Amino acid sequence: MENTNPARTFQLPFRQVHLDFHTSEHIPDVGAKFSKSQFQEALRLGHVDSITLFAKCHHGLSYYPTKIGRMHPHLKRDLLGEQIEACREIGVRCPIYLSAGIDEWMALNHPEWLIVGKNGAGKEPLAAGWNLMRFNSPYLDYLCAQIEEVVNLWADNDGIFLDIIAPRHDYSHASLLEMRRLGLDPANDADIAKFAQQVLLEYYQRTNAAVRSVRADTQVFHNGGHIPIGAHGFNFFNSHFELESLPTGGWGYDHFPLSARYAMTQPREFLGMTGKFHGSWGEFGGFKRPAALRYECSAMLANGAKCSIGDQLHPSGEMNLDTYALIGAAYAEVQTKEAWVKEISPAAQVAIVSAESHQSEWRGLDVSRINDEGAARMLLELHIPFVILDEHASWDGYEVVILPDGFELSLAKLEQAQIFIKNGGRIIAAGSALLNESKDAFVLNPSATLIGRSPYDPDYLVASELSQEVPVKSPIVIEGGAYEIKTESAQVLAERRVPYFNRTWEHFCSHQHAPDSPEMVGPAAIFGNGIVYFAHNLFSQYRLMAQPLYRDFFCAALKLCFPAGLPVQTNLPTVARFNLLEQKQAKRFIAHLLYAPISFRAMKMTWGTPQPLEIIEELLPLQNIQVALKIKEAIKKVSLVPSCVELVFTQTGADVSFAVPEFTGHQMVELRYQ
Repeated sequence: MENTNPARTFQLPFRQVHLDFHTSEHIPDVGAKFSKSQFQEALRLGHVDSITLFAKCHHGLSYYPTKIGRMHPHLKRDLLGEQIEACREIGVRCPIYLSAGIDEWMALNHPEWLIVGKNGAGKEPLAAGWNLMRFNSPYLDYLCAQIEEVVNLWADNDGIFLDIIAPRHDYSHASLLEMRRLGLDPANDADIAKFAQQVLLEYYQRTNAAVRSVRADTQVFHNGGHIPIGAHGFNFFNSHFELESLPTGGWGYDHFPLSARYAMTQPREFLGMTGKFHGSWGEFGGFKRPAALRYECSAMLANGAKCSIGDQLHPSGEMNLDTYALIGAAYAEVQTKEAWVKEISPAAQVAIVSAESHQSEWRGLDVSRINDEGAARMLLELHIPFVILDEHASWDGYEVVILPDGFELSLAKLEQAQIFIKNGGRIIAAGSALLNESKDAFVLNPSATLIGRSPYDPDYLVASELSQEVPVKSPIVIEGGAYEIKTESAQVLAERRVPYFNRTWEHFCSHQHAPDSPEMVGPAAIFGNGIVYFAHNLFSQYRLMAQPLYRDFFCAALKLCFPAGLPVQTNLPTVARFNLLEQKQAKRFIAHLLYAPISFRAMKMTWGTPQPLEIIEELLPLQNIQVALKIKEAIKKVSLVPSCVELVFTQTGADVSFAVPEFTGHQMVELRYQ
C-alpha cells in the first residue's frame, strides 16, 4: 500500500493542455502533417507550459515504435518522440498518457479479458463505443509492460497519466471463480463491490511500481473523472490530482468548486481540467467562446488550482491554431496572475463534513452527493469561503461545521462533534445528521426531543423572529418529509405546518399538494446547545429545487452561528463567486471575485444521458462591489492585483472593508498583513 505522507515536492505548471489523441485504425496518414515548428508555434500562441502527450490511446494503438503493443498501422514516424523533442526545445513540460481501463485492440484480440456485466454481456455488440478491460486478467501484465517500456524509452519523462480508472463490478467466469477462492459470494452485491475494490488496489500497486521502475520520483496520476472524498488508500497513489470537470460536458459550472474545496484540504497539489470544446471530449470542430475559457481558468485559480485545458489533436498531427489562439486568450491572463496564486492555503472558517458513506472505498461520479452539493451551493451563493472535509479530517481551526442531511454520526464523529462544541464551535445539521443508527433519538442533542418521523410530505416552513432574512412570512412548501421534534430550551428559527392531507387517489387538492392547515405543529428549525438543527432535508431539497427561500433560512442559521458577523459580506450577486486564500510566506490574503452570466441553452446527450448545457458567451462588468471581511491580522495595504492599484480600506478590530470600483470576469484583491 502506498503511504499517505505528503507528496514529493514539485511545482505543477499553471498552464497545461491535455492533448487527446484517440485515433481509429481506419484513419489513414496519421501524423503525416506533424511539424515540429508548427507544434511549437501552437504552444507559444497558447502560452502553454505543459502538454500531456499520448503514448497509447483508447483504441489500444501506440504512437511510437513499440515492442509491446501495436503501433498505429497508418503512423510512419515516432510521433510521441518528435512531440517530446519539440517540447524539450522550448522548455515545455510533457507528461505521457496511456489509456489503462480501455484498450480496443486488446478487446478485439483477447475478449476473455473484458468486463462482463451482471446480464452476462459487456457493451452492446453493435453499439459504437468502448469496451472495459479487467485488471484481474493478463491485461494488467500487458499494461504494466507498456508503462515500463515508455519510462525506459523516456527516462527523463515529466510523469505518467493513466486513464479510465475505477472499480468495476465484473461477472466474468474468471472473476466469479476468483471470488469463490477468496471466500466471497458472487451472488452478494456487497461481495462483488468488495472484490472490485481489491482488484483496483492491485492495479494501483502494480502500475505505480511500473511507473517508478526506472526513476523513483516519477509523477503519476490515475484519472477516474473524480477524486473520491476520504478514499486515502486509493487517492494517495497519485502524486498530484487533476480534477476533470468540463462545465459544458455534463459537469456544470458548480462541480469544480466543490471538488476543489475538498482537494485543497489534501496533501497534494492539484489542477482543474476543463476543455476547449463547446461540449465535451472527442468533439472535433467544437470551440467555446474565449470568455468562457477565461472564466473557467480564473475559477481554477480562485479555488487554489493550476489549470489544464483539454484539446484533441487531428489525426494528421497538425495543431489547430484557432484552438491555441482560444487557449492563449485565457492563458495569457493566467500568466499575469501566477505570483498571487501559488503556494496558497484556504482561509475558510466554515467546513462541510461530507455525508458520503463508505469513504475508505473508491467511489465514482455516480455516487449521489445532493446533500453535500446543496450545502456547498448555498455557501457559494452566499459568498462564504468553505472547505469540504472527509471523515478523517480534524475540525480544528473552523468556527462552523455543517453536517448535511444523511450524515452518519459514528461514535468517533460524535466525540469529535462534542469536543468541537465544547471548545466553542458551532454546528449546522439537517435531517438525520444528529440521530442514532435507528433514527429514533438524538445522539447529539440540539436541546430538543425527537418524537418521530412526520407522516406528511410535503409540508411547510414558517419564518420566526430569528429568521428575518426570509422575506416571505407565509408558509413555504418543502418536500421530502420532516422529523417531528419538541424543543426543550432551544430557540425556534422556523415553525412547521402540515397540509390538510397527503395527496392520494382518495383525497387530493389542485394539481400538486394540499395547502397548509392553520395550526402550527412544532418547530422546523431550532438553535440550542451550539447547534442549529433543521428537521427537513434542507440541503438535499435545495439541490433538487433551488428554492432561494431555503437558502434564506440557512443564512439566518449562519448568522446565529457568527454573532459578531458573517466571515464575508458583499453586494456581489448570488451568481457571482467569492473566495479567500492565503499566501502565508508572502504574508497576504488574496480575495477572488468572479462573475460571468451563465445560461442554459440546450439539453445535450453526454455519455448517453441528457444534461443541461451551460454556456458563457460574454463577460460583463460589475461595479462598486463592497466587501467586508473578518480578518484577525493587521492589514497594512489593500491592492488590486496584478495591476497593483491600491484601494482605500478600513479596519476596526477584525473587520476589514474595501470597495472594488469595477471588474470584469475575475478580480484578485491583495490584503497584505504585517
